Amino acid sequence: MNEPWGISGPAFAWLYGCLVVLPLALAELHARWLRRDTGAREVPGVHHLAALAGGSDRVTDTSVAGLLERSGIRLDSHGVLYPTKPVPADPFERAVVSTLPSLGIGLRELRSKMARHEVVLELRADLQRRGLQVGEKRRRVGWQCAMAAYVPIFALGVARLANAVPLRRPSDILIMLLLAVLGAIALAGGLQWPDRAGRATTAGMLALHYGQWDRSLGRTTTGRVALHGLGAFPEPVFAATLVRTGGSRQSRSAAGGASGCAQAVSSCGGGDGGGGGCGG
Repeated sequence: MNEPWGISGPAFAWLYGCLVVLPLALAELHARWLRRDTGAREVPGVHHLAALAGGSDRVTDTSVAGLLERSGIRLDSHGVLYPTKPVPADPFERAVVSTLPSLGIGLRELRSKMARHEVVLELRADLQRRGLQVGEKRRRVGWQCAMAAYVPIFALGVARLANAVPLRRPSDILIMLLLAVLGAIALAGGLQWPDRAGRATTAGMLALHYGQWDRSLGRTTTGRVALHGLGAFPEPVFAATLVRTGGSRQSRSAAGGASGCAQAVSSCGGGDGGGGGCGG
């Protein structure tokens, strides 16, 4: 036979194209399987609801909302949060207060610190045990395996190209497929990057909307923030400041609705934590 490796160029291209698609397809199937509906519907409390609705950032936001409502922390006109005493009994709120330095930090930095706090990590582990949230390590394994599979696939393509070029065989399609392999490696690498926020399963999203949890939570400050984000905080000045400084993913309409009140923040107190004069 005159064909390299006993297979024609078009036939090899078709086979190689299938190999290019296969690892990503299998990894996506694995990810979908992890997000399946496990039938779980019970949500224990408001912080579990917050995690399902908006990840670890929403858990932090919910705790901050509860503390602000009871003057457990202070917010100044620059969006800096300061701890106060006494230390709250709720473990999540206590974690927020213990994380805040005496000089205060912004919401964005607080979210980053809380995402690594043991109470949030334990909350995520509990959601994963209940089948309401995707296990991060298991999610990453699928994409890591895809990246590993692309190493021999890329080597095979390079070997075929090295064989085809001296024989002056057409290699444009093979080169494009090799570039596709590199793109697939980059995509798989990005998708296996650790996600500290957490991802709800299909069961988790159904539990959020139709599950077994106290509907009266939706009428409380912490419940509204857990379900809808900081834009739902009843004090519009605080809501506008936190949405603006926290880099929140709230809709522009929610932030814009309180933007007029944000102009009044400067009159609520100085940078020493005088935000308590704004109400709440």
